[in-house]
Amino acid sequence: MTVLSELWRHAVFAGTVATTAIAAPADAGDTERQSLDPGTQTIAAADATDVRIVPIDDGGYFDQQGRYVLDMMQEDYAYIAVRVEAMDGRPVENAEPVFSIDGSSQLLEPRDLAAQLTTNQDGKIEFAVIGGEMGLDRVAVEYGDARIEILINVISLRATTFLSLVVEGEDFLPWDTLMQARIRYEGSGRVTEFPALISERSGNTARLSGFVMPLEVSMKHKHFLLTSHPPGCFFHTPGGDSGVVEVFADKGIEASSWEAIMLEGRFEALEKSDSAVYRLHDARIISR
Repeated sequence: MTVLSELWRHAVFAGTVATTAIAAPADAGDTERQSLDPGTQTIAAADATDVRIVPIDDGGYFDQQGRYVLDMMQEDYAYIAVRVEAMDGRPVENAEPVFSIDGSSQLLEPRDLAAQLTTNQDGKIEFAVIGGEMGLDRVAVEYGDARIEILINVISLRATTFLSLVVEGEDFLPWDTLMQARIRYEGSGRVTEFPALISERSGNTARLSGFVMPLEVSMKHKHFLLTSHPPGCFFHTPGGDSGVVEVFADKGIEASSWEAIMLEGRFEALEKSDSAVYRLHDARIISR
């Protein structure tokens, strides 16, 4: 987990917090460990002959047809966890499930997250999804003869009141441009490749619109995240890593987490970083 991820984990809103349905990867494992019988013995993947795959993400639900469903907004980023277990409930360790997706959403497999490639001692493994176009996408997880299908219910941004401010002008950087960055993970950090438009803007003045995700308890925020969507949970990044900007404002900015604002400052795109992909220095509020 990156340094900035740790900041998100310990951040506290100064106002009301609305918790999303997607739980943190680490917390999903902690929750599952509590539910396992302390006497349960792990079974090695090589010795497991009859297994099943169980969703363990607390935010999902079963619909009237018995299908497991997760709700998320377009372009949002959700961590999901499943467990491989024997039919008697014993967790299967070192299993390597196969993942696939049908739909417009983007699937990030365990290897894309720099996480473990096989199930851990609790039989758990994590992956992620970035919401695509509005609709019902299907993620399949398979191991041997076992298979589970998770439905991703992608909610349109236009169905909410959380559309960011849209502004014309050469200084304005829209989120759809920022999200074109290509990110890969190396060790505890990340390496990012930016399109020419972003690289050319790095070091110059830029304007961005979005929502405040506080990192400190204060009425005026001097260090916070500007997100592409209203933040609902500290355990995953709204819009993914390229869907947030780390902001430094010497004079502090007073804003609600549910209010879209426009900021101006010195924009920085970080090719190598163990925290943010983007930063905005000397930020000041332009409009809300």
